[in-house]
Amino acid sequence: MKFRCEHRFLGLTLADYEAVYFDEEFNVALCKAVNLQRSLISIDTTNGRLRRVVKVAPDREIPGPAAKILGTNKIEYTETIEYTFGSGRATWSTVSSVMTDKVDSRGTVSFSAIGGQMVRTVDGDVTVKIPFVGGTVERFIIADIEKSYDRASDFTRTWLANKK
Repeated sequence: MKFRCEHRFLGLTLADYEAVYFDEEFNVALCKAVNLQRSLISIDTTNGRLRRVVKVAPDREIPGPAAKILGTNKIEYTETIEYTFGSGRATWSTVSSVMTDKVDSRGTVSFSAIGGQMVRTVDGDVTVKIPFVGGTVERFIIADIEKSYDRASDFTRTWLANKK
């Protein structure tokens, strides 16, 4: 199931936004603000390319029916993001802590300067290969992603205003 989240931030260049988006201090504070536990597994910035791997554990339970099917009330995942500085486009993928062969999510994040604003667009595809309930689990995951990105954009605006 495909999804798209788009948010706008005023008065930033691509370089400004990259500096914030990939800043570890910002990411730790952001995850705390949106109720995600996060631990950095690795980060490599070589030759203008970034590859970051983090383990993420949302601090919220999944609905009962989905939890029963998945065998857990929380889903953790490992996220890998790859980005070439200056390109304005990253790829991301996640590996779930449960049913890794049945849950797949991946996509892109793009940053575009449009009319004095930086536009962050997250495009993704979540696929859950569980007969009869895969679509329900996909909708839950996507709704959670969209809420998290909405809260993250509010946090980002506050962070940027406090840093000026």
